[in-house]
Amino acid sequence: MSITKQRLLCGVIPVLLLILAVSPVCYAEGEVNAMPHLRLGAGARSIGLGGAYTAIAEDATATVWNPAGLGSAADLSLNFSTQRLSLDRTHNFIAITKMLGSYGSIGLAATNFGVSDYNLYDAKGEYGGKADYSSNAYSLSYGIAVGNFNLGLTGRMLADNFGVDSVENQSGFGGVDIGLMGHALHIDANEEQVPTFHYGVVAKYLGASLGEAGTVPMVVDVGVAYDLYMGNVVTFSADIEQEFVNLEESAFSMRGGVEYTIVTNKSTEFAIRAGVRASRDVQNLFGGLGINIAGLQLDYAIQDGMASEINGVGSTHYVSVSYEF
Repeated sequence: MSITKQRLLCGVIPVLLLILAVSPVCYAEGEVNAMPHLRLGAGARSIGLGGAYTAIAEDATATVWNPAGLGSAADLSLNFSTQRLSLDRTHNFIAITKMLGSYGSIGLAATNFGVSDYNLYDAKGEYGGKADYSSNAYSLSYGIAVGNFNLGLTGRMLADNFGVDSVENQSGFGGVDIGLMGHALHIDANEEQVPTFHYGVVAKYLGASLGEAGTVPMVVDVGVAYDLYMGNVVTFSADIEQEFVNLEESAFSMRGGVEYTIVTNKSTEFAIRAGVRASRDVQNLFGGLGINIAGLQLDYAIQDGMASEINGVGSTHYVSVSYEF
């Protein structure tokens, strides 16, 4: 057996073991998802790929998608993303990661979902005024590379506040994410050996709960990606996701994306992206583009106007700025 095949086999085995370890859990019953917006993701690049990012998240957004990606992140990585869901709903993300030399990398991230001037009605349907709703998640992540494999861990705290005249606060544990990522099939490119095949698996929100507001169901994502080098680079990625909750809506979904990166010189890149996300109940299309100049990257993504639980009806726009060095 060749060395490449041995490396690939050694990577697939731990992935399968992790899936088997986290799969036999009890499904959460009923409408228990206290913070469904956590699954919106982060970063316009990943959104432009339809969210098929589990195997290639190697920037600050890895704190959301797969903490194992921090093991391959740059020495310092910053990301700020904003998403306008509707006239009164916003979703913002900010993160910073730092390499600790041979000891891996750490990441700090904060996610905010807010609704302004929310109409209130009592049990009789009578209007009770307006309120603001804000939901926040704060996380600490760690990732390390061991050969061609990365391991990662995220711990998360949740804070929820809602009220009319006085704000009602509620906090809870946002669970633990455990991730693995692997790289294989190396080739010579740009005067160095680079992997072309990537795979990842992550179990998210293990043990998460927000008190009386409910729990956050566990989610398992499995993804693969392939980089095709032909002067420029074409990246193909695909994910499958299973949410462990008993609801009438489908808890299983698939995501796929493609990115064409044009390398104009050693310090400038331009990328165009397309993606799709589909379940039994909902299908969404995505598109996007990005430009990277000497580590400073600006990305834009758009989601089609299909209805969803979070953003209602209408196209959704994403913008993110990141910096790596």
